[in-house]
Amino acid sequence: MSARSIFLIAAALIVVVVIGQFVVWPFIGFGQDRDMRMVGTGRGVTYNADAFPQFYSNDSRNFYFVTRDGIQFVSHEGLTRWHEIFNFTRPVMVSRGEIVAVGELSGGRSVYVFNANGFMYRVDFEHPVLTFSVNESGFLAVILQYTTGYRIQVYNQSRSSDPLFNQLIIHADQMFPLTAEVSADGRYIATAIMDLSGVLNTFVQFRYISDWDAVGTNQGLFAEDNFPGQVVSRLRFMDDNRLIVATTTQIVCFHVQRSGGISSVREVWRMNLQNALTHLEFYGNRHFAYVTGDRVVGEDNTDPIGTLRIMNINGTQTGYFHLNRRATHLTMGNNAVIVGADRNFHAIDFNGRHLWEYITLHDTRDIIFLDSTDKILVAGANIAEVMERRRFRHEDDWIFD
Repeated sequence: MSARSIFLIAAALIVVVVIGQFVVWPFIGFGQDRDMRMVGTGRGVTYNADAFPQFYSNDSRNFYFVTRDGIQFVSHEGLTRWHEIFNFTRPVMVSRGEIVAVGELSGGRSVYVFNANGFMYRVDFEHPVLTFSVNESGFLAVILQYTTGYRIQVYNQSRSSDPLFNQLIIHADQMFPLTAEVSADGRYIATAIMDLSGVLNTFVQFRYISDWDAVGTNQGLFAEDNFPGQVVSRLRFMDDNRLIVATTTQIVCFHVQRSGGISSVREVWRMNLQNALTHLEFYGNRHFAYVTGDRVVGEDNTDPIGTLRIMNINGTQTGYFHLNRRATHLTMGNNAVIVGADRNFHAIDFNGRHLWEYITLHDTRDIIFLDSTDKILVAGANIAEVMERRRFRHEDDWIFD
């Protein structure tokens, strides 16, 4: 072969390599000149290490930011939209849609309710609050401890002078209300009550909230279902008045139906759990996700610890992911999930597609989506920073939008 031929072949190979590097490889993901990275924006909020900070965003650029001194509604630029002052030793924020409620971690005497526009209403109590929930219509359900029992009370901002809508009084010994949830239309309340008078039993009761609906009933009760030997950990009303009930060994879906002025309840599906759950979260009114922990005693066909399963309200699994270690974090937003262990976090969409992996350089209190799966808020020891996923060029460290 002549020197000229060798030169021409070498030149052709160089051209192919160059074309592959700058035309083909970036599209198939094998080039090392570009990739996507989480980049700090320098925007966010700061707080004291002992402030008990909490964060929530409803698929929005803005987020709620709670500390023991108050609540702020903050934009992704780090600007405070509004601010309300209170003083809680250890605040707890619960959320649904654009509504959040803030109170004390068991034993407080006040609960505040807010939406994206600011303060909605406040309720003060003479007795300690054990737990509370809020729905997307602004209905607040509170469980209070009295010296002779418990009360479950429902409030809403539509009654400006007296927001109390309904109350259930429990005087029986060995009866402990665990949680309560109001339907989106404000018509029903579901309560989980644990009975320790004999063999452990938890029952879920369905009641009317309005006195008009409750005529002829015992304190509005129209349906009940028992869970022998189980403890109910979560209740959640979803679309079409479907109630998800999570226990130590099952997840069950009930449907509250109304026909001819009469309400009834039927079971839609029931799923037995082979593992204990370390995390359970809900998104909107149609999806939830959970992460598995240790296997349930007596079960053999179990998931590995750290298995994420994404479900819809029909009881169908839409996606899953194996974290391969015990999870420490789970949040949902933008039709996706962030699941993590310590400093290692993964974003998974509802179809199970892996979107990204992010390893933080410091211990992380919380991590949530903002208005897209490529924009997150990462909360560390005393600062929460907005991070964005951007295209990155290695050779000159440029950031591309």
